[in-house]
Amino acid sequence: MSSAAAARPTLSAWGETFPLVDPGAKLAIPTCIALILGVAIFIRAIGGIKTSKIPLLNPPKGFDLTNWDARKNFGRRSGELMQEGLTKYKGQMFKVMTESGEITIVPSALANDIRNEPNLNFMKAIAEDFHSHLPGFEAFAGGTRSDALIQTMARKQLTKSLMYMLTVFVDKVTEPLSEETNFATELHFGKSPEWKAFAIYPEILDIVARISSRVFLGPAVCRNQDWLDITKSYTLEAFSAATSLREYPNWLRNLVHWFHPGCTALRVKGAKAKDIITPVIEERRKARAESAARGEPPTFYNDAIEWLEEESKGVSYDAAVTQLSLSMAAIHTTSDLLTETLLRLARRPALIEELRKEITEVLQAEGWKKTSLYNMKLLDSVIKESQRLRPISMVSMIRKAVGDVKLPNGNIIPRGTRTAVLMDKQRDSGIYANADEFDPYRFQKQRGTETDNAAHLVSTGPASLGFGHGQHACPGRFFAANEIKVALCHLIVKYDWKVADDATPEPEPLRYSFSLQVDPSAELYVRRRPTAVLDIDSI
Repeated sequence: MSSAAAARPTLSAWGETFPLVDPGAKLAIPTCIALILGVAIFIRAIGGIKTSKIPLLNPPKGFDLTNWDARKNFGRRSGELMQEGLTKYKGQMFKVMTESGEITIVPSALANDIRNEPNLNFMKAIAEDFHSHLPGFEAFAGGTRSDALIQTMARKQLTKSLMYMLTVFVDKVTEPLSEETNFATELHFGKSPEWKAFAIYPEILDIVARISSRVFLGPAVCRNQDWLDITKSYTLEAFSAATSLREYPNWLRNLVHWFHPGCTALRVKGAKAKDIITPVIEERRKARAESAARGEPPTFYNDAIEWLEEESKGVSYDAAVTQLSLSMAAIHTTSDLLTETLLRLARRPALIEELRKEITEVLQAEGWKKTSLYNMKLLDSVIKESQRLRPISMVSMIRKAVGDVKLPNGNIIPRGTRTAVLMDKQRDSGIYANADEFDPYRFQKQRGTETDNAAHLVSTGPASLGFGHGQHACPGRFFAANEIKVALCHLIVKYDWKVADDATPEPEPLRYSFSLQVDPSAELYVRRRPTAVLDIDSI
């Protein structure tokens, strides 16, 4: 008998494989199979015994032990399912089977209750979802790797310290941001007074990559095209590869990733990143040692490389991975919100004129300072309103329970549960008047009132979860807010914007799974303004 024939799962094949077994024993084979299936179904039924009180919105059907149909359908039905869950469970937690597995959806009313819960860990959730233990995905480790404890601790401290320093040194980074924005905007949009159409997102993505890299890596690297290509593509390719890997069982991913083309591409990008970053680090360290030998103070570079070196205090860390982590966290989310804001502004020329007036008056009075960006209140309101109407995701505050969590209402989130908070209050008419309409003055009007704390772009809360909330709220949101404002100052003061005559009233996002992303094909018409009251580049 051939080996292929022996592999066929038929009773005759089983009989040929075990010719010496008593014929009556053949009944044991299907009996065992049935028993295994029964145990698997039972385990699936009780496997979440602690979560059995939390209903599953889209349970598997029949003998679909892998939940394949539910996973496959979630991507296109996510919005429908979330609305169904809101209606059916009325403010209670419910579970949903997503393409990446089961997630417990927590109502936004409980966001304050869990915002600082130590047993709900953000980085554990990210590390698990994005296979941070595999080569090529190290940028998702976020201080959770167990194979290099000292480096892990250093990365966590460095990330925290860096984001703190980004806030403290905003005055120092604002001018470099403006300088690089001037270069990047003219590179992409030029100086022609004639209208020209652009697919706007790719242009904004490159601009944001350049100005972010100016702060993260300094002027020597921020215009390195190889680095820019890596920072723009790494995040998208990592998300795609991670999603593809989730189609395989956990135990098989450790093997599959070596042959998966997307994972291979990530490893190549990681190696190229090291080739670019490592020589810069080594050169600076050498210069610092030479300065110390001469008894001279070292040259200080106002960028994240310098801050990381200072905060590491000689402890080894992977500079290339750290820079990829920063770029991944900053570039695509910032580009998305900046593009969304421009798409809305281009439909409102009168609003653009109001913003030009505010920008001009503030910069003429104060120049490029942290306080000047803070005082652009209408600009801040416009950006926040754009984010309110179209956040980048339907959920926020993604967590992994590292211990049981008891909620005020008595419900338990068991250890091992993956959770996310639904952003259902973003358009709650009980909180926001005319909640489905774009009101650029909505948050500006709240400044100086009792709700002032919630009126700022960087403010977080149950009805404003664009940057998360609580102890795991985006630590770089202060930098991102200022980066977007600096970019908009240049783009609004120096350029005119409009949409095509047949453009839709408001931009529509691309929807998949929980994601709500800006349409990368959306076009705007741009031209250089012939005159400007303010020479923004000379400030």
